Amino acid sequence: MNRPRPGQPLARAFTLIELIGVLAIIAILAGTLAPNVLRSLDRAAIRAERTTAEKIGEQALLYLRQYRTPPTMTDWASQLARFADLSPADLRTNSRGIDRIFVLDNAANPAPRAMVISSMRRGLPLPPAYHLANPTRFSEVWDTPDGRLPPATSWSGWNTWAGVANSADYLVIERINFLPVYATEFRSFSVTINNLDTNLVAYRVTDASGVAGATTTLPGGGSVILSNLHTHDRIDLFNPGNFSTVAYSYILSDTGKTFDFDGTQWTPQ
Repeated sequence: MNRPRPGQPLARAFTLIELIGVLAIIAILAGTLAPNVLRSLDRAAIRAERTTAEKIGEQALLYLRQYRTPPTMTDWASQLARFADLSPADLRTNSRGIDRIFVLDNAANPAPRAMVISSMRRGLPLPPAYHLANPTRFSEVWDTPDGRLPPATSWSGWNTWAGVANSADYLVIERINFLPVYATEFRSFSVTINNLDTNLVAYRVTDASGVAGATTTLPGGGSVILSNLHTHDRIDLFNPGNFSTVAYSYILSDTGKTFDFDGTQWTPQ
């Protein structure tokens, strides 16, 4: 029989009572830490969603500049995917698997404003986009301060949110103002083309999105005024007898122009 040598400490296992005590302490710590961990994960997900919504807003502005019309409320994800590093499905749905909504302000045509709205908690639904497109309801949500819920007059479903503690933290609203783009890039200009020669010349207009119009001839001694042109539209001018090679090209910026052909070259005035 093995006996401990004199002076050697006796090894002993936890008693049942001690083991129960250890497990109780672990349970208390887990109960304390778990909610904090979950809240930290929620906060990180909400911050990431705010960043994503901001990028969607930037992509909506790019789309407007390119196509001269806002994205639609029904096909916005597919339209903005052309400017994003996300697929239409990832644009449409947030990291919690909940569909975002894209809302246009129907106060005017084209829409002056838009919003991307996202819910970051299941069980907290969002209204249909067409419901908030009403100018009054749109403005009520637009004017809601961050960290607050929109008024129930804009949508009765906000009452469901109000019944959940801290629910406003899970609501992400990205506001997109199209008006500055309309004011600076949608101004229309006129271009005058004068053919001071006796031979046919030609011109072509390519819009900002890259869509080229037909090449049109201008007889000797003729003039034409091209109206309703916009920033980034391009005017291509052709010399007599060579309508396949551009002789002079000009991209509109902030004013209209006049171009004269003197028989040898094109000169902007």
